Amino acid sequence: MVGSFRVTRLLGRGGMGAVYLGEHPVIGSKVAIKFLHESLATNPELVGRFYDEARAVNLIGHENIVAIYDLALLPPSRYFIVMEYLEGETLATLTRRERIPQRMALEVLGQLTEALFAAHERGVIHRDLKPENVFLVKRRDREHFVKLMDFGIAKLGDRSRGAHTAAGMIVGTPEYMAPEQCDNRPVDARTDVYALGIMAYEVVTGQLPFTGKGVAQVLLAQLRQPPRPPRELAPSLHPAFEKVILKALQKRPEERHQDMRVLGAALREAEADLGRMAAAPTPPTRAAAAPAARVSPPPARAVPPPPAPAALPPRVEIEVRWASASHRLQVAEVSKGGVFLCADAGLPQLFTRVTMLLPGPGKRSIPLSGDVVRQVSPAQAAGWKMPPGFAVQVTPSPEERVVLEELAARLRAPTATPAHQTIDGAGALQLLESLERRAALGHYELLDARLDAGLPEVRERARGLRRQVEDLRAKLPPEAQVRRVEALLDRIEQAAQVLGTASERLMHDARRGNFRGVGHCITAGVALAVVESRRRALLAETPERREQAQRHLARYQVAHKLDNQDTALLELEQALQQDPLNLELHELHVELEMKLRIKRGTA
Repeated sequence: MVGSFRVTRLLGRGGMGAVYLGEHPVIGSKVAIKFLHESLATNPELVGRFYDEARAVNLIGHENIVAIYDLALLPPSRYFIVMEYLEGETLATLTRRERIPQRMALEVLGQLTEALFAAHERGVIHRDLKPENVFLVKRRDREHFVKLMDFGIAKLGDRSRGAHTAAGMIVGTPEYMAPEQCDNRPVDARTDVYALGIMAYEVVTGQLPFTGKGVAQVLLAQLRQPPRPPRELAPSLHPAFEKVILKALQKRPEERHQDMRVLGAALREAEADLGRMAAAPTPPTRAAAAPAARVSPPPARAVPPPPAPAALPPRVEIEVRWASASHRLQVAEVSKGGVFLCADAGLPQLFTRVTMLLPGPGKRSIPLSGDVVRQVSPAQAAGWKMPPGFAVQVTPSPEERVVLEELAARLRAPTATPAHQTIDGAGALQLLESLERRAALGHYELLDARLDAGLPEVRERARGLRRQVEDLRAKLPPEAQVRRVEALLDRIEQAAQVLGTASERLMHDARRGNFRGVGHCITAGVALAVVESRRRALLAETPERREQAQRHLARYQVAHKLDNQDTALLELEQALQQDPLNLELHELHVELEMKLRIKRGTA
C-alpha cells in the first residue's frame, strides 16, 4: 500500500524512476505512482529535480498537462509522486505504427501549444519536448486528447540556462534541442517552439530534420544545418503547414514564432486552409465536359521470359586474427555495426578482441578490429537456419565504413531485387529467413542500425522494419504468416525497446564498449547518479577495463599537450571504449570532437 492505493503492477521505467499502477481498494479509482530510484535518494539535487516536476505541473494546472495529486516519502527513502493514470498511447507509439494525417497532426500540435502557453505564462519552460512525452487519450468528443508529461528538467524561465547540468553534461534529447540549448545560452518560450517544430516535422514526414554520428554531430547540425524542406519528403503536405514548421525551426530565436499563442494561431490558419482546399469543388476539365469517343486497341500480350536461375550468394573469405593465430573465414552477414563470420568450431570467447583484414582498394587489406559479441553454435544454427559462427561488433572510421559498405554490397548483389520487380512468394520467404538470421545476431544487426544511431533514429528503423515485415505477411506460406512473422515482430519490438529506451540501452551498450550509444542515453536524461552507479557495477564485472582506460587516457593527455588533436581524439575514444560510462571522458570527447569538426569545416 502507498497511502490509500494498492500498488498492482509496473507500468514502465525511466532514467530517474519507475511508474506503477495504483488502485484504491474500495472505490476502484486508478492512479500512476512514480517512484524515484532508491539509489538516487541520497542526492539532494536529484530529489529536488524529482519534486520540481510536481511543483511545475501544479503551478500550471492545465487540462492538457498530466495532473499530479500528491508527493510524499515512503520510509525510509522511497520518494514518490501520485499522478493521473492515463489509458492510451504516446505520440511516439502512434507514429511508429502509422503515418498521421495532417488534420490529426494539426489538432495534436494545437493542443500542445495551448498547454505550453499556459506553462510559459507561469514561467515554466519544458526543455524536453519529444513524442515520448506526449500521451494521447480518448476524452469526451476527442479521439486524441493530449496530455503533456515529464517536466522533470523544466526550469523557471528567469533562472534557466541551456541544457547543461552543474557537472557539464547535456540534459535533453539532442535531436529535439534548440540551438541555444546546444551551446548553453539562455532558454525561453521560443526554445519549446523550436522543439515543437521538430516534432511537427517528424510527425508529417516520418523523419527527423537533424541526425548525425554521435551527440556532437547532432548538436552541430542543430546549430548550423538548415532543415530539408518537409514537402520534399511528404509531397502532399499543405504549403501553409510547411511554412509554419520551417518558421518554428529558425536557428535564431527572434526569427521563430515568438510564443506558443502565435504558433497556435499559425497552426489554426493552416488547418483552415487545409479545410478550404478539401471543400473546394474540383473544376471540370475540358475532356470531362466533352469526352471524345475513342476505341482502344486490344492490349498486346507480352510473353514473359523464362525465369532466370537463382544466383548463389558469393563466397567472400577474409583473414581473421585472434589469440596469436590467423584464420580464413567466410563472411555471412555485414551491417553498419558488425560482421558475422562462419566457423564450425574453435569459436573465440565472448568479448575477445579480433582483427579482420577487409578487402580494400587496389588489393590493399584494411585491418578492422572489434569485439566478439555473439556466438552461434552448430545446434543453434540448425534451429535458426543459419551457418554457425560468431558476430564481431565494430566502431569503424569513415574509411573503414566505406570498406564495410562495399563488402555488404558484394554479399547483396546477386540476390538484390530490382526496383521494378515485385517480390514473389519465394523472395518473401528468402527475405524472412534473412531477417531471422539478423535477429539471431543481435538488436543492432536486426535493425541494421549504426552503433552511434540516436534513440529516435533507432525507433524510426524499427518502425520501417515492422512495416516491411507486415507487407511480407500476405506473400508467405500460411504456416509462416502467423508463427514466424509474429516471432520476428516480437524481436523487432524487443530491439526497439532496448535500443530506443535510454535506461535499457545504457548497460547494453556499455558492456559492448559502445560509448556513442551510451552518450545518447546520457543526453536523453538518464540521471548522472544512475550512470555513476552503473559504471561502478561495470568496472566491478571487468576490472581490467579501468587499467586499459587509464593507459589510453595518459596517451590522450600527451597528444593533447603536443597539439596532436587527431591522435588525442583517437586515444580518448579508445579510453571511452574501455570505460564507456565515464562522464568526464564523455564531456572531453564532445568538446574535442566539436572543435575538430569546426576546424575542418565539416560541421
